[in-house]
Amino acid sequence: SNGLPLTHADLKLAMLNGNDMEQQQPITTTDDYDANEQKQQRIIPVDKIDSAYTTMESLDEPSIDLYFTITELISNAQDEAHFCALQNPKLSPCQRAALYFQKDKNSNGSGGGSNDGSNSGVDPSRMMLYLQGGPGFGCAAPISGLSLSSPSSSWAAAVLLGGGKVTNSSGQSFERIVLMDQRGTGRSSAICKQRLKKLFPDLFLLDDEEPMENNGGGSSVGSSVVGEELFGGGDTSNARGMLLQARQQTALKEATDYLSLFRADSIVRDAEWIRESLTNPFPSIDDDGNDVAAIKGPQPWGGALGQSFGGFCLMTYLSSISNPPELVYFTGGIAPMNTPVREVYDRLWLRVRERSWKYYEQYPGDVDVVKKIVRTLLAHEEKSSGANPIRLPSGGILTARRFLQIGLALGGSPGSSFANLHSVINSAFVDDDSDEVSNAFLKRIDYEQSFDDAPLYFLLHESIYADGDGVATQWAANQSYEGHVQANSEFDYRVTCQEDNSNPTLFFGEMVFPFMAHGDFSELSNSGMRMLSEALAEKSDWLPLFDETNMRTALVHEKKTRAAAACYYDDMYVDFECAMKLVQRGCPLEGVKVYVTNDYQHSGLRDDGATIINKLAAMSKNQLHVPS
Repeated sequence: SNGLPLTHADLKLAMLNGNDMEQQQPITTTDDYDANEQKQQRIIPVDKIDSAYTTMESLDEPSIDLYFTITELISNAQDEAHFCALQNPKLSPCQRAALYFQKDKNSNGSGGGSNDGSNSGVDPSRMMLYLQGGPGFGCAAPISGLSLSSPSSSWAAAVLLGGGKVTNSSGQSFERIVLMDQRGTGRSSAICKQRLKKLFPDLFLLDDEEPMENNGGGSSVGSSVVGEELFGGGDTSNARGMLLQARQQTALKEATDYLSLFRADSIVRDAEWIRESLTNPFPSIDDDGNDVAAIKGPQPWGGALGQSFGGFCLMTYLSSISNPPELVYFTGGIAPMNTPVREVYDRLWLRVRERSWKYYEQYPGDVDVVKKIVRTLLAHEEKSSGANPIRLPSGGILTARRFLQIGLALGGSPGSSFANLHSVINSAFVDDDSDEVSNAFLKRIDYEQSFDDAPLYFLLHESIYADGDGVATQWAANQSYEGHVQANSEFDYRVTCQEDNSNPTLFFGEMVFPFMAHGDFSELSNSGMRMLSEALAEKSDWLPLFDETNMRTALVHEKKTRAAAACYYDDMYVDFECAMKLVQRGCPLEGVKVYVTNDYQHSGLRDDGATIINKLAAMSKNQLHVPS
């Protein structure tokens, strides 16, 4: 495999500096949305994305770097020598890209290029795009994170080594898999506190004037009585403070607008730039002044696979790109469009409760251990106890609510995710009869909870459900939790952790909360990050991500795309009922063939990817009649 560092100008700058780019943003009109005549923005699909791809050597303005890895087979000594040459550190990105394409030019198209030698690009119909889950995490690396040892070792191995089981719409094997670090993740200008400080230094002006020691105090989900929240930070009553606050507010608006460019609508355009740059890396004009590539007509991806949030991105692909991938595969990734975000979390909390019960059925001894951990941490949070808050190696504070977020992993297969969680829980105390928390446990908590390393997940997670309906997400998961607590004390960990309470203490799931920016996570805390998270939660003018009409056009009416989905009945992260509503006749994803199973959890693609991708490929081509 070979990673090609490529980049394009930031969409925001393109919008500000180039009028020709305006048409590439979701141009919206107002259409009837449902029987109640509610209104929602429509998306005008884009035919071609031009003029934004460039190499890093020619950039004169700030940019978002976009990194991706091309995974393909090395079949002979010549191939091996070619790929070794690509690793020459003296090559610039432009030189490396040119050398990469030279292989296909020299092979007279055997690697997917044009047979007449007129175009040294690769054939997109024999490339599969992979969009990973998240948002906020980089793509798995081949070999180390994605096994290619045998055709059954991973979904990628099944695509490249599977002997023709997974083919494009013409029955040809896929020759390349493109693994993209979605913008803001991995090596694609990863969003972290350090980068945000460089981009928007004024946003963090008041951080140093605010005491970091919030002692777990702060917003909601059983807020601790300790710690006084200083939302703005510092004393702003004097002239200097007022000036700093004004500068911070200006930076806050800029940072909010900037992060709004890191959602699925931007990610699919990045994927289109990658496809265009690989297909037509050296654009040529014929004698009549026409773009040779344009004369050939649309050249979409041959296939695309979306895991979890990656599937949400594929729905945006079908909604906003005129020529989406010819074959689309969803694995645990049908977004709950048309379902209000609060209802989404109301449903997900019930699924988290079910997984918590399932965990305790497998490890009944952990019921009392978890209760003891929560009671111990609550005691350290209370000022009246005289105990100090428990500081993690990362600088954050281990509160009871943060500990319960370790339940995020419960959506994986019980054999691995449950066993790992059991190991963490049983490392909590120095001795079984002691309430002294062990250092090993603190290190494990830091390791298992990566929000500090991937703050984009925290900042933008709820926005994946914001679909241009003019409604802010407003910490919907937190609101839903409070609603469940009021209706049923079984959800209240302060109640269930008591020794005389018969209910187990429930974990939290794939949710983000305002308290995470109030000291629990050091990299998410202090004035700047807290204000940014609140601004994004209150933002209501999100652009639409999904368009029912365009999706049905691609899947049903024009049949540009054939699609199949693996939907996991017990999925803790993506509600099964919400997904099923969308694949019914007359609904947005009517043309998607659905494989429903409870053999796998949300991690099915990682646990048995080859089996799943082979099944979906056969379903999409009517070779396997599922559903029967």
